[in-house]
Amino acid sequence: MGIVVFLLVLASATLHVLWNTLVKTCQDKVSFAWLTTVVGTLLLLPVFVGSRVFTPGLLDGRVLGLAALSGLVETAYILALFAAYAHTDLSVAYPLSRGFAPVVTLVPGILLLGDHLNAQQGWGLAVIVVGVCAVSGSALAHSPSRAASWRGVVLALLSAALIGGYHLVDRYALKLEPAPPAILEYYFLMHTAMVLALTAALLAWPGYHHRLFREWPGNRTGVLAVGVLSVISYLLILMALRLGNVTLVSATRNCGIAISTAVGALVLRERVSPLRAIGALVIVVGVLVLLLGKG
Repeated sequence: MGIVVFLLVLASATLHVLWNTLVKTCQDKVSFAWLTTVVGTLLLLPVFVGSRVFTPGLLDGRVLGLAALSGLVETAYILALFAAYAHTDLSVAYPLSRGFAPVVTLVPGILLLGDHLNAQQGWGLAVIVVGVCAVSGSALAHSPSRAASWRGVVLALLSAALIGGYHLVDRYALKLEPAPPAILEYYFLMHTAMVLALTAALLAWPGYHHRLFREWPGNRTGVLAVGVLSVISYLLILMALRLGNVTLVSATRNCGIAISTAVGALVLRERVSPLRAIGALVIVVGVLVLLLGKG
């Protein structure tokens, strides 16, 4: 993996951990997720308009269609993750949903995008998955309701499939010839599709339509901060996807699990079990194997 791609993903993972830490301050996760998605779209709007006015490029049907598809898949991921959180702890669902996404992208990435892995990179991916299983297994072992947790595990794995799905769509879009005129333009279109789909889904979901603005009065700073940080975080991933292998980018994002474990232990003074600590270290080893792998 190239050092530039690695640094982009590492910076993104660090921001991702930061804004997920801020999520802990929210009272209503559904409202918070919707509001931060709206904030991100509004943040990208003037950039999109400026790009269309001063440096307009071709926005053909392929780009529009792929941006819409990516937004729809990411909306499905958010809804699946909500459902997973209803059945199991975030400490179980989050690493599973992130950790198994590169497994989902592996075969389609090779067949559709030509993103091949060599043997060393394959071993690195396997090591990361083992580390993810250890982190999730540690959290699952301490979960108060095993039956509910296993339903959450299934939903978290569905979330992983959807993460892999929108990574594949974004990678495909950014490899188009001619390429989209600007990553930010594609990102705005994708974000717009996501906010429209998420709004429609929540308005149709019984009991959710009155909750959309619930988080705003008491947590404006958190909403604005996460809206900005989440946009920057995934923009860095889009830049990495334009340059690098989709499976390697998706796998390297799991360094965020190790970073969050360290932040939890050192900053938040959370209790970290030996198995979770070992799993986090194994993920770091796997990411280093990917970094040092040739090709």
